[in-house]
Amino acid sequence: MTNPKNKKMLFETIVRAADYLPEPKEDSDPGSFQISRSEMILMGLFGGTPDYSKQKFENLWQKIMDAEDKDTIAYCLEKGVDVLDNDGKPVPGFRDIAVMFKAIEKGFLKLNKEV
Repeated sequence: MTNPKNKKMLFETIVRAADYLPEPKEDSDPGSFQISRSEMILMGLFGGTPDYSKQKFENLWQKIMDAEDKDTIAYCLEKGVDVLDNDGKPVPGFRDIAVMFKAIEKGFLKLNKEV
């Protein structure tokens, strides 16, 4: 689905965050290092995660936490990422996705477009 009229979108098409969720592994070693589902989505979408050790990211997080979930979901969709899974529930880390978009808007981060 494309949306050329919305100039605020950072992606040219709607990206489904749920597509970045890993398939559950039945035989995974409980002692092995595993990245969280939320981090996998963020790494897939942005190539990084919010740096909450920095106050500016913590401030953005607080603004997102103060917002209604429906507003955060709508904001992410406006930016080009559908954060709902197949059951219509927000994916893990949907607020972190919003924080990443806010950080990009504020100039804290830049998206590198690969060609």
